[in-house]
Amino acid sequence: MTSGTIKIASPNQSEGWNPVQGEAFTSLLNSNDALSQDEKELLRQETTKILSDCIDPAEQENTNTGLVIGYVQSGKTLSFTGLTALARDNKFRLVILLAGTTNNLVEQSYDRIRSDLEIDTNRQWKLFSTQQKGFQTGELERVQSELTKWQRGNPRARTVLIVCMKQHHHLDNLAKLMSKLDLKGVPTLIVDDEGDQAGINTKAKKNEQSTTYARILALRDRFPEHSYILYTATPQAPLLISRIDTLSPDFGMVLTPGEQYVGGQDFFSPAGQETYIETILASEVPDPLNPPVKPPKSLLSAMREFFVGVAIGLLEGQDRKGKNRSMMIHPAVPKSDHLMFMRWVKQTKEDWRTILDDEDHPRRDEVLQEFRVSALGLLKTYSCEFTFDEIAECLLEAIESTAIQELNTREKSRIPSIDWKGEYSWILIGGIGLDRGFTVEGLTVSYMPRSTGVGNADNIQQRARFFGYKRGYLGLCRIYLTTENIDAFTDYVRHEESIRSSIRRHLEEGKTLKDWRRTYFLDQKLQPTRSSVVLLEMYQSKGKGGWIAPAHPHDDSEILAENRETANAILRDLDLYEYAEPGWNEKQAVPAFSDSIRLADFLPHFGRLRYKWPDDNMEHSSLMLMLDRLVAEEPDATCSFYAFSGPWSGVDAIRSLNDEQPAKIKNLFQGSNARTNYPGARALISQSDVTFQLHRYNLQTSNGKRTLRDVPVFAVHFPDKLIERVWIER
Repeated sequence: MTSGTIKIASPNQSEGWNPVQGEAFTSLLNSNDALSQDEKELLRQETTKILSDCIDPAEQENTNTGLVIGYVQSGKTLSFTGLTALARDNKFRLVILLAGTTNNLVEQSYDRIRSDLEIDTNRQWKLFSTQQKGFQTGELERVQSELTKWQRGNPRARTVLIVCMKQHHHLDNLAKLMSKLDLKGVPTLIVDDEGDQAGINTKAKKNEQSTTYARILALRDRFPEHSYILYTATPQAPLLISRIDTLSPDFGMVLTPGEQYVGGQDFFSPAGQETYIETILASEVPDPLNPPVKPPKSLLSAMREFFVGVAIGLLEGQDRKGKNRSMMIHPAVPKSDHLMFMRWVKQTKEDWRTILDDEDHPRRDEVLQEFRVSALGLLKTYSCEFTFDEIAECLLEAIESTAIQELNTREKSRIPSIDWKGEYSWILIGGIGLDRGFTVEGLTVSYMPRSTGVGNADNIQQRARFFGYKRGYLGLCRIYLTTENIDAFTDYVRHEESIRSSIRRHLEEGKTLKDWRRTYFLDQKLQPTRSSVVLLEMYQSKGKGGWIAPAHPHDDSEILAENRETANAILRDLDLYEYAEPGWNEKQAVPAFSDSIRLADFLPHFGRLRYKWPDDNMEHSSLMLMLDRLVAEEPDATCSFYAFSGPWSGVDAIRSLNDEQPAKIKNLFQGSNARTNYPGARALISQSDVTFQLHRYNLQTSNGKRTLRDVPVFAVHFPDKLIERVWIER
């Protein structure tokens, strides 16, 4: 690809403007040797689409908000550095990166963007940071100098890039300084990395503004022409805030991970769990009231697997290629837990070093045999040319050369940065320091003996530092989790895919995120995000197996007539037959039945049902979401269908309505009868598939003065193994 300006057709020209690819973006592509040509083209297309949805830099007094959704450690940083480069090519004069809430995250982002944009050798940029000495008046004068060059049309004018900590003091200082500049006519891009964290208004339900949120609003107010882009792998919070909130996204993009990405589908599918996931027993999770005196066996197993992987890497020469190998130990948040694990790791490392360094040590054969077992397990999933004897010869070096670092604020009140270039092998121990946004280079073994906490799905997913670009060494990866965390991650992966696919389809239809109806599949034990930010009213299905039926299917004569026609169409179009067991009488026999209907064939009929009352419609929508998902996962899935009495069968059945407002049907299901061996309609279900029942009744009001004739009622039974909880925006 040559330098210069390349015209790029907007993916949807009716909605955006047409960015051009110039020297900055071309240089970023050409300098990134880790990407294949296909991945570079994908980055070009997705970055262009994002920028085309941002404000047109040629227009005045315009702002908007976007949401870019990636996977955990899937390349979001490269996306926003690419967006920064393309923004420069299209005359954006100022880019502000809100880079994180901790020092190590801000420094990580600063170093990454400095490297990706080759700022040390590229005079297209003027880079500032609010860290250390901060962003003060002297820096402001240099910003003004560059903006003046733009106004004069100087071709050597540089784009100002400010990396700011997402913390209220830093934001307040930056906003106050920027208020001293005339920023009218200065197209600006504000990128909020981990955009679901810290900046969302946690006091919205009180009709107040949380501090960081208020500072972000004040900062945005300084820029008459800007786009604010939230980047995150967990979009629940920005999607569940009020649509009139300034941080509620107008447009969006779901990023496609690169070819080497390894994520939830790889680790938490049934095959992935069997291969890569190890269970930390409940008895091995430290009890804060009764701390253990020695490390759990699972921790020692994890360390052995890690050191074997390090030894293999040394034999392969990975250390000489600038690569890393690392292990992450992520216990609970308290620093006392970190210190306990730190002592265990250091002591274990020293014990093994001493034993392996002494050929006459009485425990040497025992320790080597334990490492042999670990190595043979890894070599089943990782292909290499080395035998265990060759690996064993390198174990001492692997252990001795591994650095151990505690990542918290115990020292100097700041989380330390990791000198990845200084050492090949690392063991990192921490809580928040190893949480969202932090990239653990070359991570192979993860050990997480902690609970799921309050069960916010986005927080749980952000702990997945074990996702990333590691296809080449996936076989060396092992993840040690409690059963609780295994279940939580497994469910989250399904939840994550349902959100992404729904949003992607919606956006591909040319619609905006404002119009997307929020829907989530989520386990009963989890919440989408912290409740303090959720302002949209959400309906939650019960998430338990059993019978589900509308409470008020008889209200509204027009809807009732439509549902009656839907019932008739099912009876007309499906291949049904009479069903009865020995001893059942005429009223108990099922006039129309089948246990082999393709669910995909039944759904178009069932999907046409409508109801007057919102809760009935919400419940029906959640049923359709679950049923559509079952068909998507198993296209040939079958269901059972029972059609009971009604005018069409020659048998009229009557039910009464109760005196509630609105009224409900009493005794929807026909009861059991021991004399005829009839189990009752409620018991007529499939144990493995979804069961549908059609009941048609003449309904009498509680006072007996009015009868509603031929009311079809569809009831659905889900086995426990098939049911899921669904959240739907009302």
